[in-house]
Amino acid sequence: MSTGSEAVVENFETRRRRALRRHWLQSGVGLLIFSMVLAASFQESQFFSSDIGGDPLGRIGEFLVRMTPSLQGPVLFEGRSTPGSLASWFYDLPGWLAAIWQTIEMAIVATVFGSLGAVGASLLCASNLMPWRPVRFLVRRSLEVTRTIPDLVLALILVAAFGVGPLPGVITLSISTMGGLGKLFAEINEEVDPRQLEALDAAGAGLLNKIRFGVFPQVFPAYASYGLLRLEGNLAGAAALGIVGAGGIGLELQRAITYTEYNTYLAILILMVAMIFLIDLMSEAIRHRLIRLDEGGQ
Repeated sequence: MSTGSEAVVENFETRRRRALRRHWLQSGVGLLIFSMVLAASFQESQFFSSDIGGDPLGRIGEFLVRMTPSLQGPVLFEGRSTPGSLASWFYDLPGWLAAIWQTIEMAIVATVFGSLGAVGASLLCASNLMPWRPVRFLVRRSLEVTRTIPDLVLALILVAAFGVGPLPGVITLSISTMGGLGKLFAEINEEVDPRQLEALDAAGAGLLNKIRFGVFPQVFPAYASYGLLRLEGNLAGAAALGIVGAGGIGLELQRAITYTEYNTYLAILILMVAMIFLIDLMSEAIRHRLIRLDEGGQ
C-alpha cells in the first residue's frame, strides 16, 4: 500500500516537473523572440543611432524661443492693439474658443456614435453571446481593419469626399473609436458572470433578454469608463485632424504653422492643453464615481 502511494506521488512529481520544464521552455522561447523583435525594432527605428544631426536639443531650444511671445510687463494688460500685451498675443481669442468648442463637439459626437457602434460589434464577436463562429470572425477582422487605418489617412480620404469641415473628422473619429472600443467591449462581454446568463437560460429568456438583463447590468460601468477615456483621446485626435482640414481648432493650428506664426502656435497649444486638462478632470471624476458604483454593486 505504501509502495503504491509512493509510486503515485513520484508519478505526480514527475509530471509536475515535466510540466514546469515545458512552461519554462515556452517562456524562455517567448522571451527570446520578444527580445529579438525589440532589438530589431530599436535598430530599424534608429533609436540609439547617433546620426540625428548636431545638437538636436539646441534646435528644440531655438524653436521654443521662436514660440515665446515678446510680452512686456508695463503693457501686459493693455488692449489688443498694444504690442507686448496678453491681448495682442491672444488676438483672436473668441475665434479660437469657438474653434475649441467645435473640437469638443466633434469629440463628443464621435465618441457617442463610435461607442454605440462598438457595443453592437462587441455583441456580435463575443464568444459567449454569438454562437456562429463565421460572424465572430468577420466582425473581429472588420474591427482590426478599422484600427489599422491611420486616422490622418482616413481623414484625408473623407476630406476629399466631403470637403473641409468637421464632418470628415467626426466620421474618422467614430470609425476609429468603434474599432478600438469594439475589441475592449467584446473582451468585457466575455468576462461576465455566466451564472446570470445560465439562470436566464433556465427561465427561457431569449438572446435579447439575456443581453438586456444578464450582460448590460454587469458591463455598463466598464463601458462608460472606457468610453470616457476614449473621449479624452478623441479631443486630442479632433484637434490633430483639423490640421488636414477636418474642422475644429486644428484648422487654426494649421494656419499658424503655415504662416510661421510661432507665438500664435504656442497660444493655441496653451488653450488646447487647458481644454484637455478640464475635460480630463471631469471625465476622471465621472469614471471614479462609476468604478465606486460598480464596486459597491458587487
